[in-house]
Amino acid sequence: MLRTRLIAGATSGFVLSAVFATALTLAMFGETFVEPWRVDPERPAPITLRLPRTTLETSDPHSGAHFATVSRVVARGTIVRDGTTAAMVRLYERDRRPPRPGRMAAHFLVYFLLVAAAMTYFRRAKTKQAGLLRTQVALIGLALIFLLADKTLLLVTGLPAHLVPVGFLPLLTAAYLDRSCALLASATMAALASSLVSFDPIVTAVYFMGPAAGSLVVVGRKRGLMLPLAGVLAGVVSAAVYIATKEIFDGFSPQLELARGLRSDASASLMSGVAAGLLAFAAQPLTSLLLGVVSRRQLLNLTDIDQPLLRKIATEAPGSWEHSRAMANLAEAAAASIHADALLTRTGAYYHDLGKTIQPKYFVENLEPGEKSPHGDLDPDVSADAIMAHVVEGVRLLREGRIPEPVVEFAYTHHGTGVIEYFWYACMKAGNPKELSQQAFSYPGMRPRTRETAILMLIDAIEAGARTVDPPSREGFEQLVHRVIFSKLRQGQLDDSGLTQAELRTVANQIIDSLCSIYHSRIRYPWQEQQDESRDEPSEPRPKGGNGNGGGGNETGRHRRRSRESVGRGESESQRLPPVERRSG
Repeated sequence: MLRTRLIAGATSGFVLSAVFATALTLAMFGETFVEPWRVDPERPAPITLRLPRTTLETSDPHSGAHFATVSRVVARGTIVRDGTTAAMVRLYERDRRPPRPGRMAAHFLVYFLLVAAAMTYFRRAKTKQAGLLRTQVALIGLALIFLLADKTLLLVTGLPAHLVPVGFLPLLTAAYLDRSCALLASATMAALASSLVSFDPIVTAVYFMGPAAGSLVVVGRKRGLMLPLAGVLAGVVSAAVYIATKEIFDGFSPQLELARGLRSDASASLMSGVAAGLLAFAAQPLTSLLLGVVSRRQLLNLTDIDQPLLRKIATEAPGSWEHSRAMANLAEAAAASIHADALLTRTGAYYHDLGKTIQPKYFVENLEPGEKSPHGDLDPDVSADAIMAHVVEGVRLLREGRIPEPVVEFAYTHHGTGVIEYFWYACMKAGNPKELSQQAFSYPGMRPRTRETAILMLIDAIEAGARTVDPPSREGFEQLVHRVIFSKLRQGQLDDSGLTQAELRTVANQIIDSLCSIYHSRIRYPWQEQQDESRDEPSEPRPKGGNGNGGGGNETGRHRRRSRESVGRGESESQRLPPVERRSG
């Protein structure tokens, strides 16, 4: 079995959640273990102390008892002058120093369950990138670094807690994964970050609603400026949510907010969203590196024909290279039709058959006209091993060439775990003298786990089979495409791809349209008609269609006959189609 990208499981989720919860719990109570950091109202505060929301009762002889909920902040370096606040500080510090084991265990449990639930959802998300172990480690690492920085900011400054750019990670999640994962990230980060300010309900609402709203407008990574714009939207929503929740819990005073100016909580909520968008935009290169995502610049460089590995394919396996180029055009259009990563799909198509350069003559597209196939002298299982080797060798060459893993993934998934049916049937027809199982004729790869790799798997079978459709008609292409798709579905090859039924239908229609455009009919040139008329002996009727360059039908006919000859040798992807598609010449 090939070494593939590691997929997160329940055990890894448990371990990551436990490590994260332990680290955040220690950070949450860290200052309470340091006695010199105790805040004494009569001395300058060594750290910023943020008191939890407290309801105070005041008595007035005329108006009676009055209740007010306050959230007091003692900034670092200040001395408390107010008697009520001084009493609150003493009581709070006495209650939390040293931290009680039960309270620490409660925080650990909350952190653990929040992260474990998020990781479980990511493992089952439609976007399979979220289920990779590398993705989950990177996201947890980014979240932990952000929260530790948030804790430090809250301890050393007196800035409003609403200023913390909690939307940073949800916006990145929306850009690199999808919106549903981003919404979950918004809820998780809101709960985790608000725990650093005693789960203040107003802060929690602002932390969640702003980033969630901003994440909804982020669509992929193609438009880099979308992140700052999403941050502006998140800031506007955060400010609106703050005003609404403040009115609900405490009563909102516009005069007080205006008097505080830029230091008001409403202004801080607005600026937090803007800061989150800018931070997410600036962190894209680092995030791509941590998640193992290939940047668009890298993909464009990889599609350059001067790339050494592409020159290797074009030189040593020219037929396979032309097959890959044809696949790239079909796959790119299919991926774009469902808003998948079209450039990544094109790049994967270029490199997926690199392994055929090791033994190019074992594949019919690399044989010269009239050249004998080596499979005629081999046993079925030996021929199958030779065919399957191009998957393993291709992955080896790609990794030695330092090709990014998301591109390498196309090499070990474009056949999935399918069976080379022709050689398996040949083995069974011969009585299976070696008593081999069907597993011996199955590819050693893995089933596609992304929409892009699933599209390439379909295109690999369809592009080869399309050359055998004679005459090339929409009905013939529809039959071919539907048969290939149903065959892959029946084998379970698309189960992990994340493709929905609607997306599969869209992809099928796009492929059919593309094939019709490629194999469209052309009017014959006058010199071709004159050449036919000048012949003394009658010849076989030819289809009145060219090969797209005015060259007439002879080359096209030879090309199709050669493709049909591949059926029965086991060298072409079309060998695995149902018998109705394998037409004799």
